[in-house]
Amino acid sequence: MCKYRVDETDPGKQSARRAVSGMDRRSFIGLLAANSALLAGAKAQSATTYQVGVGYSTDPYTAASVALSASGQFPTNLAGQTVLIKPNLVVAKPSSSGATTDPHVVQAVVDLCIAAGATQIQIIEAPLPGNQPYWGPCGYGAIFTKKAYPQVQLVNLVTGTYVLTPVPGGGSAYQQMWVPSLVMQPNTFFISVGKMKTHQEAVVTLSMKNLVGLASEPAYAPPVETDLPRHDLHLRSINQSIVDLNMIRPIDFAVIDGVWGMDGEGPTSGNPVATNVVLAGLNPVAVDRVGLNVMEFAQNSVTYLGYAAQAGLGPPNTNNVILLGDTYTPYPYVPAITPPILYQPVATPNTISISAGQSTSIKYAIAANSFTLVEIIQDSDVTPSVDVIRTLHGYKMVLAPGESVTWNGRTGAGAAVAPGTYLARVQAIASSTTSSIVNFSVCRITVNP
Repeated sequence: MCKYRVDETDPGKQSARRAVSGMDRRSFIGLLAANSALLAGAKAQSATTYQVGVGYSTDPYTAASVALSASGQFPTNLAGQTVLIKPNLVVAKPSSSGATTDPHVVQAVVDLCIAAGATQIQIIEAPLPGNQPYWGPCGYGAIFTKKAYPQVQLVNLVTGTYVLTPVPGGGSAYQQMWVPSLVMQPNTFFISVGKMKTHQEAVVTLSMKNLVGLASEPAYAPPVETDLPRHDLHLRSINQSIVDLNMIRPIDFAVIDGVWGMDGEGPTSGNPVATNVVLAGLNPVAVDRVGLNVMEFAQNSVTYLGYAAQAGLGPPNTNNVILLGDTYTPYPYVPAITPPILYQPVATPNTISISAGQSTSIKYAIAANSFTLVEIIQDSDVTPSVDVIRTLHGYKMVLAPGESVTWNGRTGAGAAVAPGTYLARVQAIASSTTSSIVNFSVCRITVNP
């Protein structure tokens, strides 16, 4: 059932609707020229202040145009750069389903890139295994024709090459990841045009979560679960993996399409929600945090945004975020059924010696009482495989705020493990007696002889 939040009795809402009643490409370029002073002023903003543009309209092109212009941060010169635009096209459904990015939102982004001098624009996505790209069902083929947009290519990432790339700073879930070589090329400007929707494991899918589509399917589909592409990212920690991907290929500009969003059991099986909003800004963490406010989700409800703030990628809340452009009406999105919140474990020390008889203490935190399982695993960054070396304890009720578990570098049979890198993996579920969605989190431990 579709949900609507269009309250025409609200004077503020009426004003916002009149201000963005409709816009074509020529009007959009004119609006950008009128905002040139704002663009110049944005450069003088404090590094601790974030700007997010808001467009509010039932028309996706209009909403996107206003948000992009109001942000005051989109580059005015893209000449000589290849622009890569990553929408969220996870299924072959139109944007009105709430599952996929509206092509007219992307069209507004493309028009802005062309106005900034871009001559090569690639819209990139990786379809699910065994499928052709969803350009047709999602409406992209009809808009981005060679005649209308000779600068634009629709690129299937699956047919390209992937490169094993180190995660800056050493990484959280991964030290290196397979990502498309295309996004790692020099002189590229990378734009994430995500979708405003809920997610059964990550809580929400916005601009940062959109980068999961960059991860190689063969490298992250465990052999026993080939029908679940990139599932290894979940088996380590989807929240940590999202941040690793954003560290490898930072988003240069973030957009969220919430004209039609999705609540309930997202990212594909929830209910369409007409939120009528598009958000845009230079900092993806700030843009995503405003997205939480639109959805009326608490700022501390999304673990990967907390990790991103800790990594210095953006703000911990919206206190230092300035909204520009239209006003919007929040809508209380119904959350998906998600596993308990589980935070990344910490091993102290993170390097132990077998011959010295050393042990490590693995401490982790949970937001509420949960059933947890703690184990030591090996999982290659290069090939899809998960080997359980030792289960430190099976599922049991652990009281918040968490616990500490010790490992001595040995298997369950008491044999010393081979020197190398291991992962302490914690799993959390809401119930030990019913089938539940599992939350995973990991930390690395190095074992020396």
